[in-house]
Amino acid sequence: MFNGSQLIEPVYMVILTGGPCSGKSSSLAYLTEKLTDCGFMVFVIPETATLITSNGIDRRKMDRPKQVLMYEEAILDMQLSFEETYRSAVKKIFPEKKKVLLLDRGVMDIKAFMPYKDFDTMLRRKGLKEAHLRDRYHGVVHLVTAADGAREHYTGENNAARIETPEEAVLIDRRIRESWLGHPRFKIIDNRTDFEGKMRRTFAAISQLLGIPASREERERYVIRSVSWEHLPTHRAIDIEQVCLKSKSGDEEIWIKRRGQDGSYLYFLTRTRTAGGRVEEEELITEQQYSNLKRLREPGTETLSKDRISFFWNGQYLAIDRYRGRHEGLCVLDAEATGVSGAGAPGGADAALPPFIAVHKNVTNNPRYRERNMAMKKNNKK
Repeated sequence: MFNGSQLIEPVYMVILTGGPCSGKSSSLAYLTEKLTDCGFMVFVIPETATLITSNGIDRRKMDRPKQVLMYEEAILDMQLSFEETYRSAVKKIFPEKKKVLLLDRGVMDIKAFMPYKDFDTMLRRKGLKEAHLRDRYHGVVHLVTAADGAREHYTGENNAARIETPEEAVLIDRRIRESWLGHPRFKIIDNRTDFEGKMRRTFAAISQLLGIPASREERERYVIRSVSWEHLPTHRAIDIEQVCLKSKSGDEEIWIKRRGQDGSYLYFLTRTRTAGGRVEEEELITEQQYSNLKRLREPGTETLSKDRISFFWNGQYLAIDRYRGRHEGLCVLDAEATGVSGAGAPGGADAALPPFIAVHKNVTNNPRYRERNMAMKKNNKK
């Protein structure tokens, strides 16, 4: 059996991102205090673009595309250097402490501020893979701009570099969200509450990412009858292979996962504990560790393979799991419970569902559709 302690990554990296005037900067002090109270050492990495701009390299003075490309490339290089330097330093200096790096934006934000083809060209030239850059962070929390849902609070007074109109801020916000499409732990914090409530929800989201016991975001799962794929909004397809491992405790599930995009893969170890409240932890592991851990597969189970298609709809981060192998043809929608009945959801389902998805049934509490049970070889029903 596997206890996994030797594979725990001692430094968590959590991205705080969002559109202009979303509350990132104001939230950092609050989050630092709350996470410190929970026993974490917190290290804040400031926004690289702001550092560059406030020290004289101002994008607003650039009038040629090549200048902008070099500017964004400089941000990428500095961002990666900051992250690796901080992570390596705190790992060595404080080896026995729980540590989290709170980053004011991450490298995928760069994609939102330049043509996508230029971003792809830049990564190829540097020998970097988009999936590796995106998925190496433990979690991403996106604060929605005040211009979308709290327009009366949209202002540039706390940031001299902010020149966007509210309409421009909403477009930037959506491009940033789309740049992170496909990340396995992406949270959206909208403006449905006042700002104090927004900060509390941000802390709750980060608590989930770090395994701190807190109120969990409720999710709903639906078996899908059909999808009008041509109406699917901007989306990202991720290839996932996952294996259930033996565990010492009946209150714990351990999975290893391979997540890939365009032939590039990252590997993860996930633990979910239910004793005393549900807590989930996920850590990066190496390809070799993944191969070795496969030998600890839970008896009677087999590998689950699927495509996870992620997209945004009505302020939600949704995903369709399209299974392969023995479960070929099964599609399951993962959605946030909002308390609003969804179109096509029998019995008044709790999630607001897109109109281009026809739901067969809600399987949120159906044990047959728990992935551990789906991985059991004796489970042959869909």
